Order: sequence, then C-alpha cells, then structure tokens
Amino acid sequence: MADYSLKVDFFNTFILRFEDENELFVEESRIKGGFNEPFVSNGPKAHLVDENYAENRRENALIYSGIYNSRTDVNQTNVFNAAEKITRAIDPQNGSIQKLHAEDTNLNIFQEDKVSYALIDKDAIFTAEGGRLTASGAQVIGQIVPYSGKYGISKNPESFAFKGNRKYFADKNRGAILRLSRDGITEISQAGMRDYFKDNLKLASKVVGSYDDSCDQYSVSLQGDSLSEGYDTLTFDEMSKGWPSFYSYKPDFGFSMNKEYYTLNNNDIWKHYSNTAYNSFYGVPYSSTIKFLANDNPSLVKNFLAINYEGDANWKMKSATTDLGMEAFRVYGNNDNTDVAGISLTGDILPKFIKKENKYYAQLMNKNPGTGEGQVIGVAISGITGFFNTVEMTNGSDTEIELFNVSHTIAKSS
Repeated sequence: MADYSLKVDFFNTFILRFEDENELFVEESRIKGGFNEPFVSNGPKAHLVDENYAENRRENALIYSGIYNSRTDVNQTNVFNAAEKITRAIDPQNGSIQKLHAEDTNLNIFQEDKVSYALIDKDAIFTAEGGRLTASGAQVIGQIVPYSGKYGISKNPESFAFKGNRKYFADKNRGAILRLSRDGITEISQAGMRDYFKDNLKLASKVVGSYDDSCDQYSVSLQGDSLSEGYDTLTFDEMSKGWPSFYSYKPDFGFSMNKEYYTLNNNDIWKHYSNTAYNSFYGVPYSSTIKFLANDNPSLVKNFLAINYEGDANWKMKSATTDLGMEAFRVYGNNDNTDVAGISLTGDILPKFIKKENKYYAQLMNKNPGTGEGQVIGVAISGITGFFNTVEMTNGSDTEIELFNVSHTIAKSS
C-alpha cells in the first residue's frame, strides 16, 4: 500500500475508514491533542506483539511516565515507553515501597524498613575522600541514596504528614515515631514517650498522622480494638520538643489549609478551634484530665495527709493511689454538692475541695478497709501511705481553665 496523507481540520487526530468508503471517522490519538501540524501521516509503522503481556506488580521498583506539557496541552502521563529505561529497582530486603514524597528535586522513598531518596534528573558522584556531589544525569530517576538508620514506615503510610522540610511518620515494626528533616531521621518518640510507643504502636491496626498548622504540632492517632479505649490521639509539639497531651478525638484523616486544622470523622469534616467551647470534639463534651506523680523525698515512706492546688475552681481529684496500693476517696470540686455514691460517711463529711486563701484544700481519706502493716486505715483515718502518690485531676468545664500547681501535706510514716 502506498503512503498517503489526509489533511484534517483537527490537531492530533487520524482518519478511520470503514467498508463504506464514504463513511469516515475522526479519532484522537491522545487524551488531549496538541500537534503543531494539522494533519497525521498514515504511513507504514513498526508493530510488535508481546504474547506474554500481563500485569506485573513490582512492590520495590519505581517507574515514570511521559509528561504533561502545559504549554502545548499534550498529556502523556499515561504513556510508559518500554524502549526507554524508565524503571529503577529498590533493595527488596527493605520491603515494599509504601509512600513517595516529592521534595525539591528529590523523591523521598518510604519502604517498610528503610527510607531513601532518589535523585531526579541527576546522579551522585563521589570524590576521592568519599564526599558526595551531584551532577546532571540522563536518567529521570537517578541514584537511590539511603538515609542513615534502620527505620521505615512499616505498612502505615497513613501515618505520614509533613510541614515544610519536616516529614513525620510511624515505624510500627520498631515502635517509634520519627521525623525526617535536613539533619536526617530523628526518633521523636524518645522525647519522654519511648516506652509508651514501644508498648502501644504494635497494638494499633491503623496509625493516622496529620500536621496541625495552627499549633505547629504533629498529630498521631493510634487506632485498634486492642488499645484500652480503642484509640489514643496525641501530639508532638515542635516548640517544646515533646508530647504535651492526649486528645479525645478519633480522626479518620486530618489536614491543614490556610493555617486552619481540619479532621474527618464519619464522613464529616470538622474545623478545629472554630468556637469558644472547650473540651468538645465532634459535638461530644469531654473533661480535661491531668495525671502526675507526687514524689518529694523519694527514699522516704510518707503519709499523704491532704492535697491542695492553685488554679481555677471546681477541679476534682479523680483518683490518688500510692505505690503500696493504698487509695484515697475521690475529692469533688468546691462547687459540687453530689453525695459520694456507695460510700458511707458519718456526719457532714464530704471529700471536696474548700477554698482558703486563694488555694483549694481537701483531706485525703483512706479508701482501704481493715488494717495493714501495723496501721489503722479507713475513712476515719486521714492519709495514704507510700513512697509516691499517683494523682489524677479532672475538670469538665467548657471554658478556658488553669491548673497552676498541686501539692500535698505529708508526714513521715511511722
């Protein structure tokens, strides 16, 4: 068949002719046309048949497509030219690729057990002293350079979040929360929460990460039926370099936009910090809770006789338990008039805080029945004995409140 050309009035198209020579159809050869010439030449073309063609799933390799040219509107992002070197394999010993993140002219690669970056349109060359330099390269995906440290993202790409050049993610396999920045990988869970994440990350079936631009905090939510409450949501604060608080919300997803923080829950989008009501998440009110140790003179066995605090009104002492297992009755807020359910107290005794000289005081009444180790205990006797006391304070106010200081009245145990 001789070559011939048909002129058409459309870019990037070709003519289809069926049995009826007068029946012609115009077909576009790409998603969006953009040839500079208004015709397509229909000459002989090479044609290859791959009889073994099939989908090939490679979990530790990269591949790149053609590009979208915004100037000509030619879209070749669905074109993968097998005649070119368009793939780059990653070390399979580090598991499958779970997450890719483009940053400047590099591509960060998160595998289950390793984090690396690929040089894009450049390659690494090394000096005689072992230093690394970069130079232009012919390959789109250049050399793969691993970050130091045996860390990965496990199989939790949903834990990834970033702010600027800081990337955050969870390594469930190693029980660690990590930050990747210009100084490399840092285990931020070491900032006072190492044991917590070692124990609880392995229990989570889902780890949801997001970045809160409003507070400059990385939020991570551990979710799974094996966790005590079904989830734990907590944040890492870049200003204090620590983990300031747990939160009472369980997000399906989270993101920041225009310095505002949003989370998704049950297909609804919730904007945080959008009203003046405190202690409310997804329309459900909660209480603020602070748990701490009282451990003055740690080598001394003490009798914790009373508790006092400085701060706003109506804080309650939810619990107080010493290391020897002695418990005190809960202490109600100074504005509470609720009877203590299930407790038989004589007279007008009610364990509640009383305000004196801008402080709130309460006696600690022993909850343990009977006698132990030579001491008479019970509600008639004040105090609980131990080396240290674990105290939990709570407040259900929906306004801004403060708990400035908590202290005890103690006596040396006999």
